Amino acid sequence: MAGLLFFAYPATGLDATLIAPFYDTTLRQFTLEHEWFLENIMHKGLKNLIVVVSLSLLMFWFLGVKKFQNVALIKKLQQKFGLIIKLHQQFLWVFVGMVITTSVVSILKHSSIHACPWDLAIYGGDQPLLSLLASLPEGISPGKCLPGAHAGGGFALMAFYFAFKDSHTKFACVLLVIGLMLGSVMGYAQMMRGAHFMSHNLWTAWVVWVLLLLQYLIWQPGQNQYK
Repeated sequence: MAGLLFFAYPATGLDATLIAPFYDTTLRQFTLEHEWFLENIMHKGLKNLIVVVSLSLLMFWFLGVKKFQNVALIKKLQQKFGLIIKLHQQFLWVFVGMVITTSVVSILKHSSIHACPWDLAIYGGDQPLLSLLASLPEGISPGKCLPGAHAGGGFALMAFYFAFKDSHTKFACVLLVIGLMLGSVMGYAQMMRGAHFMSHNLWTAWVVWVLLLLQYLIWQPGQNQYK
């Protein structure tokens, strides 16, 4: 996939083609940039949802740690969430995977020289459009927009696939599809606002997948010292 994104995708012109319907050439702006649903639900709302999911995973891991099982409140919660708590080690794996992938994507984004579409001169901004391996021109500030961090939150749910594929294959595959779909939807919503090109989100998906694969190879899900 990385090879296609490096060499084949830029030659297709798909970034410009896919974002064109959302850019008003007369007004020279992305008219959906501040659209209420995209900004408050698809961006802020889904971002908060991913945070809730990750914190819930941490909670279920905590409830399954033996050293805390004599606490009265935790005993009650264990009775209510017994089946889920049995999988607490896998949930810890997913939580760590989500933290690592979203953090790395965010670091890469804020270290990038590439600008967001709405900041580019060709779309009414003042930043140059740079090729993938270009150097930052003198006097130009880094754009800090590649890869797409928002889509990374959705793609981070692919951690469920690696955590459960060896023990609960069907569940893992369903969550893999959900992660891919949610990441794609979140990325597309940002593209509609002019915040990212499609390639930004495709790079996000690739980075997240590679990081989760490396984590899986280094640390097998379900194996940790906090049992």
